Amino acid sequence: MNNSQQVYHVLILEDGDLKKKIILKEATYSIGRHSSNDIILLSPKTSRNHATLLRRTDVKNNSFSYWILDGDLQGNRSRNGIFVNGKKCLVYELKHGDVINFGNEEQAKYQILTEQSTVFDEVKGDSPQIQKNRSSIDKKTVINKETLINFSESPANNNQNSLELVRLASFAELNPHPIIEIDFQGNITYLNSSAIIALKNIQQKRNSHPLLTDLITHFSQENSKILVREIQVDERIFLQNAHYLPENEIIRTYLTDITEKKQLANSLNEQKNIYQALFKQVNEGIIFIEEASKKIIEVNNHICQLLGYSIEELLKLNIKELQEDARLIGDLEQNFSEKNSLIGEYNLRHRDGSVVTAKVKVNLLKTSQGNKYILTINALTEEITSNLQEQITGLPDQAMFKKQLAMAIANAKRNQKLVAVISLNLQRFTEINQTLGEELGNVLLANFAERLKTCLRMGDTVSYWGEDQFGILMPQISGVEEAAKISQRIIESLEKSFKIRNYKFSIKCNIGIAIYPQDGEQVNILLKNANQALSRTQEQGSYKYQFYSYSMNSQASVQLRLEALLHHALERDEFILYYQPQINVNSGNIQGVEALLRWQHPELGLVSPASFIKLAEQTGLIIPIGEWVLKTACTQNKVWQSSGIPPLRVSVNLSALQFQQPNLPGTVAKILHETDLEPNLLELEIAAVTLMQNIEYSQQILQQLNTLGVHISIDDFASGFSSLEHLKKFPFHTLKIDQSFVHDLKNDPKDLAIISALVSLGRGFNLRVVAEGVETQQQIDLLRSLECEQMQGFWFSRPLAAEDASKWLPID
Repeated sequence: MNNSQQVYHVLILEDGDLKKKIILKEATYSIGRHSSNDIILLSPKTSRNHATLLRRTDVKNNSFSYWILDGDLQGNRSRNGIFVNGKKCLVYELKHGDVINFGNEEQAKYQILTEQSTVFDEVKGDSPQIQKNRSSIDKKTVINKETLINFSESPANNNQNSLELVRLASFAELNPHPIIEIDFQGNITYLNSSAIIALKNIQQKRNSHPLLTDLITHFSQENSKILVREIQVDERIFLQNAHYLPENEIIRTYLTDITEKKQLANSLNEQKNIYQALFKQVNEGIIFIEEASKKIIEVNNHICQLLGYSIEELLKLNIKELQEDARLIGDLEQNFSEKNSLIGEYNLRHRDGSVVTAKVKVNLLKTSQGNKYILTINALTEEITSNLQEQITGLPDQAMFKKQLAMAIANAKRNQKLVAVISLNLQRFTEINQTLGEELGNVLLANFAERLKTCLRMGDTVSYWGEDQFGILMPQISGVEEAAKISQRIIESLEKSFKIRNYKFSIKCNIGIAIYPQDGEQVNILLKNANQALSRTQEQGSYKYQFYSYSMNSQASVQLRLEALLHHALERDEFILYYQPQINVNSGNIQGVEALLRWQHPELGLVSPASFIKLAEQTGLIIPIGEWVLKTACTQNKVWQSSGIPPLRVSVNLSALQFQQPNLPGTVAKILHETDLEPNLLELEIAAVTLMQNIEYSQQILQQLNTLGVHISIDDFASGFSSLEHLKKFPFHTLKIDQSFVHDLKNDPKDLAIISALVSLGRGFNLRVVAEGVETQQQIDLLRSLECEQMQGFWFSRPLAAEDASKWLPID
């Protein structure tokens, strides 16, 4: 064929009496039944994404041809296959006159014509289905057969390899960044479409072009196979990644235009220099931390002097490692759900282990890279703090406690004795203080201190460490059981309530114990380990005492490592959603699906939610993660609708911390608007115990969500509600029977009575009742006999990835 003639590649679709001619111009065409394809097939028996046309150009003779492959470029095959000239194939280079059959249903002919009149008799440009997805820029394709793909007539067992090669070739051609290949003679063997558009004169300049200068010399003289450098071309700056491919004797270059990035970096550097000059002059300690992770990201010299760290050391720490107790983090998370500032007195940890009591002011800075806390810190003198504590409890402070502990360690070392350090904190004291006022709170502390003294032996010392924390020093013990006995005595003493004025208080405490010398031989180590044991009792939620063990530090290290990985999981797209259907066992219909979060880590594999959800809540990362879950579930629901699946409701769990965010209704409304999902197709699942933490607040938030039109589901109902009276205060739509009730369900009158009561209660309030955790036929039969119709659990389906869940769902 004469290359000087204009060549037209034409696809003629035939469906019964309907005939349609399409001039092929673009690099790729998707073909299938779905409306998003470039070429739409009308037969219902063809696949949604049935086939792909891919253009390949031979640079040497300046001609091109089209290849057809079965399925799409992601490797998904059609259901019924493609047939060319009656022969089924996966990938095939089309020739003039070929007849293509899509799934034995719809037929097309491929022609290569040179006569304009022949082509345009019946073809008046691209059909509307093709034009709708096309860019205004004509995509030019230059693909060197010898360099990228060398196709030949392949036997059937090589079809899969050919298909994969075609798919890989398309990646380069459709890449938005320029890609260039040259051989060692300086010939340009390949330019993708982006390179042709961005580098218009590169074929004329060849080796004199800045991007290609010295490339051959470099790879001829150096042993390395990779070169990374920044190159300026006219007014643009490119990051060049050049790779030597010895098997093909070519050099392949990948380019990224970083002009705007460099300009922005220069501007930011100027602003940063001004900011740092001012930052260093401030005569107050300043710390910047990330809101979600609490990692320290910026400090000034004054805070280094105050706490004894270098700047480099502080930047490796989390703010949690600077606080003497967990109060600062707790106040941050609680206060900033209501307002954007915080002022208070807190104990910070000096590098030498001593405590620095400081006045801390915190402001929230909102940025496009995430919110930051700015901490402005001024030290309070030890005398002021000590006097204040003695006025409240009549007890010495922690500084005095440390001196007494140092003396006790020295005596124990001489006399071969043990020393016990007990760290103790009151539960709910902050809540009592906020509700009844600081004056009554101080009276309660003084009363508790007196009761504490009655539990100790002669010679033992109790001290007040601030807020709700006390310390006890047992300077000489013969065995650890003595510390256990004192701790148990303290716990039992709190069974009697405190009566202050007209109020009665029942309070409990957590206790952590460290023993010299087995848990440490230095003051700061013993205190740290006693606090570590105290933290363990708080995590377990048991009001008991806990001895320190070495494994606690190991577990703490694991937690810190997991927290660091969790912080990056969202930005690295490591989270995925699985979906579990909710079935009506009478009709067999799917009533909805519940979205369940999973973490697919590249090294750890699929991480169980039990391993990271609690940690995400403790660090505050559950807020951005929860928003991602909500948006992803809504988006997936909309995708299902667009693919022909009837509307169904997707249920998303809200954590306690998420529910406590006053802007929750606004966040939900924004996501519904962005995803264009009908509000009644979203159900928010909330644990009953979360609602009971603040009934008035819960009523307000639930009413706002109900006004939006979303459905509300209550989980853990039987264990969370302390009174059925509260049920009618909240606007619910669904009541879930917790799997703990279903798991042990047997044909026992007591078990059946509990479930029956819950089902009757739900019906009485006109609620949808769903039993979760159904795993056996016996459970199904018993639940059905109690008129519970809707269920979910492993018996019906394990949680499935979105693609697999789609196969479960009915199509209109």
